[in-house]
Amino acid sequence: MQRHILRMTLGFLVLGGLCIGSLAAALTVEQKKELKEIGSEISKISPLISKKKYEDASTAIQAAEDRLKKFIDDEQLKPTEAALKPVHAQLEKVKTLLGKASGKGGVSFAKSVAPILISKCVGCHGEEAKGGLNLDSFAGLEKGGKSGELVISGNPEESLLVRRLVTESDTDRMPKGKEGLSEKEIRLIGVWIAEGAKFEGDKSLGLAALAKAATITKPVVAPRKVEIVKETGKETVHFMKDLMPEMVDTCGRCHNDTVKRSGFSVTSFEKLMKGGDSGAVVVGGSLENSRLWRLVNGDDTPVMPAGNQTGITRPFYNNLKTWILEGATFDGDDPKKNFPSRDEREAAAMAKFTPEQWLERRKKASEVDWKKTFPSVEPARRESAEFLLYGDVSDDRLAAVEKWAGDHVASLRQTFKVKDDPMWRGKLAIFVFKERFGYEEFNNSVHKREVPREVFGHSQLSLTMEESFIAIQDLGDAATESSPGMQVNLIEQLTGAFLKRGGGSLPDWLIRGTGLALAHRKSAGNPYLASLPRLASGILQESNLNEPQKIFLNGTFAPGEVGPIGFTLVEFLLKKGDPMQFNQFVAKLKSGSSPEDAIKNSYHVEDRVLALSYASSLPIGSKKGKK
Repeated sequence: MQRHILRMTLGFLVLGGLCIGSLAAALTVEQKKELKEIGSEISKISPLISKKKYEDASTAIQAAEDRLKKFIDDEQLKPTEAALKPVHAQLEKVKTLLGKASGKGGVSFAKSVAPILISKCVGCHGEEAKGGLNLDSFAGLEKGGKSGELVISGNPEESLLVRRLVTESDTDRMPKGKEGLSEKEIRLIGVWIAEGAKFEGDKSLGLAALAKAATITKPVVAPRKVEIVKETGKETVHFMKDLMPEMVDTCGRCHNDTVKRSGFSVTSFEKLMKGGDSGAVVVGGSLENSRLWRLVNGDDTPVMPAGNQTGITRPFYNNLKTWILEGATFDGDDPKKNFPSRDEREAAAMAKFTPEQWLERRKKASEVDWKKTFPSVEPARRESAEFLLYGDVSDDRLAAVEKWAGDHVASLRQTFKVKDDPMWRGKLAIFVFKERFGYEEFNNSVHKREVPREVFGHSQLSLTMEESFIAIQDLGDAATESSPGMQVNLIEQLTGAFLKRGGGSLPDWLIRGTGLALAHRKSAGNPYLASLPRLASGILQESNLNEPQKIFLNGTFAPGEVGPIGFTLVEFLLKKGDPMQFNQFVAKLKSGSSPEDAIKNSYHVEDRVLALSYASSLPIGSKKGKK
């Protein structure tokens, strides 16, 4: 019964990030393989959610959790094992995504958990504090009792609170001597713990007051008047130079326009000075009346930054104190303008780099990425005018890749009239892996993610150009229906790296599709490319999109489906108009236009009509099969 209820509870839980990263050395090869397979199954859930197949997604999550639980039991591992954290993180991400997409938000402690504790637990664990446990406040819940802590954030099955609620032992089950909690109540507590046991507010406040406050609708309050004081020229600390960067990077993780904890955002100077739910947090000239200082200084609770996040530095601490005492003045141009992000600040700094500095930076970053993947393997290296090449292949093979890459870049220059020399600042790094294992390890180590079997390479360019590389699996020279061969793979990824230059946001189908379309010009008889239209037709049949125009949106299709859809869609767009229209469409998307607007401006047709026309251009075939 205990295991049944735990399983039932866990079926509704949100367990934890992106993908499986580097695993603990203690795991065997077989154990590592099993975890990777579980991660691969979880990676297929997001596409189900994007297609609104919520029941299928929920079933798949349950299956993944069951498989993970069996793996932990069979291998006699602790659920808190470090190697399991990435899988828990991956599960949490899809569960959270499912909750948001299906309209089922997270569990609120004040609204859902506190009332249960009040009605079922506080009678014995209030002022009487049986077992040394006082549950009359969140602080008491956190502290626990004589038996230890009650809640392990993110892990309901190992949390004493849940175990005491579901145990079959009459002696240990709580509430003692009374009717047990309902399945719904246990499930709510389990989900709350799995979602991170989150709590915001005054931890010392009684649960009854918390629960009551959660049911009260907050009145509409008139906007708070914000006074901005400009610098006088006598200040020794300047906000934009000495405080803004660390405030954005540290405080901005919890206090931004999206998260906005306690109603407080530090994304602009005006929002900082406006404060949050408790009022203004900075009062020029007064440390005592500046709540921000009191939180940072540890005079108030909770101490900031909250949780396990990186604390503030000593220079920031001193500068904040001096800045407030000097009047909390502003040295910027526009207090309403959002502060630049770390990437934007780095991009501005890197814009001043010399070519030599860029190259030195790229070499260092590339060596670090290689060592993350193969710490004890010395790679073959080559350098040309455009590229830095690294691989566990022979030098002759790396030389061949270098020549093919050079030929394609020359073609890109001619086709798109590019004069930049080199095309990528600091050159483009190319990582070549002779085995599938090497490519997967690179993704695990550098990106902390799994890759579908249908994906053989990828390009990575950050806004700051701190990252600028492609990574590819050497597929050999022969192409089949399931493998495009090395040259096509290389052309696809180089084209992706070309399209990502200069930032902008292009959908994955366009990036992959353009690369495959250009490869098709040079390898028209390639059996892999020839098989993609049939696969695309099958993918569309299975997707059952009720809004055809969604094919133009990023994330509609799973990573393994993006290639066939992208290739056929780009080929269709090129045939539908002329190259100039296609280039205009790409430029519009890079500038921030929606696919709908870009299509109207470039092809002069509604996106729904164009989508239906594309679908009708595909061959009629059976449902897609696994490649």
